Amino acid sequence: MGLVNLSLSNAPLIGHLITSAILSLLVCLTAPSIGSALGLIDDPRAKAHSLHLRTTPLVGGIAVLLPWGILTVGDAILAGFSSQAVDVSRPNGWLALFILAIALVGALDDRFHLTARLRLAVLGLMFMLFIFFNPAFGVKDLSSPAFGISVPLGVFDIPFTALCLLAFTNAVNMADGRNGLVIGLSLIWSLALSFYVPADFRVMLYAVTASLLVTGFYNLKGRLFLGDSGTHGLAALIGLAGLYAHGIGSEAGGISSTQLAAIFAIPGLDMFRLIADRVSFGISPMAGDHDHLHHRLERFMGWRLGLPVYLALAGTPILIACSGPQMGTPGLIAAIVSYGSAWLVTRRYRQYVGLSGGRQTG
Repeated sequence: MGLVNLSLSNAPLIGHLITSAILSLLVCLTAPSIGSALGLIDDPRAKAHSLHLRTTPLVGGIAVLLPWGILTVGDAILAGFSSQAVDVSRPNGWLALFILAIALVGALDDRFHLTARLRLAVLGLMFMLFIFFNPAFGVKDLSSPAFGISVPLGVFDIPFTALCLLAFTNAVNMADGRNGLVIGLSLIWSLALSFYVPADFRVMLYAVTASLLVTGFYNLKGRLFLGDSGTHGLAALIGLAGLYAHGIGSEAGGISSTQLAAIFAIPGLDMFRLIADRVSFGISPMAGDHDHLHHRLERFMGWRLGLPVYLALAGTPILIACSGPQMGTPGLIAAIVSYGSAWLVTRRYRQYVGLSGGRQTG
């Protein structure tokens, strides 16, 4: 899928950053009213695994993604009236509309509590359709420059890509249990991927970064949550940015499969560990619990230290993987070692509580 070639000159970039920050600030300041009007309110009494005590608006996703969507669609419309060809001015706008549609599914889940199977089925279908019509985001092969291998996926590229996006969305959603965590991860991911994407995509990631910083302040204060609309939308945007960078190819300045895996490894490893743990207990993989890595770190050292430690665990493998085209495999190994070490250190702080029944240790 071709992307609009926007200039990274100071004026457009600063304009995007300021506009994103202001729009996000307006949403954050009016979060209680917006949440009440849309019915996007988190009530801890309705969830057995909630750790907060007061009702909180679930409008963080709106604060982050709506400004980005408005700017991106606006850029596409303006480009269509400029001297650029119309057929290359639309893709970014369609991407923004797709991300907002994913966020809408998350908002419906926040509002009406969709079943996990229905939500995953809808998201999976949406991802497959998007990749079908936008093949530049599809995973055509699995590559590891360190070993000089590239395995083509052939006809399995669309379902494999959709499965990766679905798994990543679920991993991000599962990581959204404490204030600042998903926003912090999204900041790291956006900045890391900005080195591997074209200029126009970089502007979009920087605009999201500005919104994340503003929204993150209010999230850390406990004044709003991202909600599923935020986690789903951010995961889709960042996941697609990573896949687009992967499609460019490491030889052309893109990112390899192992580098991409290292970037997203920590929440992914935690998701797979939790699913395996729940299944071993005879509990639904979609049940809620308090045994996520962020829960363990909070019990071990408190969240004031737990948040930077989690972000450091996620960020260190990214620094290694992004230090060179051949460093994807070392970065992935570092992620596995980091996660394994954190799991061992915090094992005595384990506390597994499944919503469908379960065991508790600690």
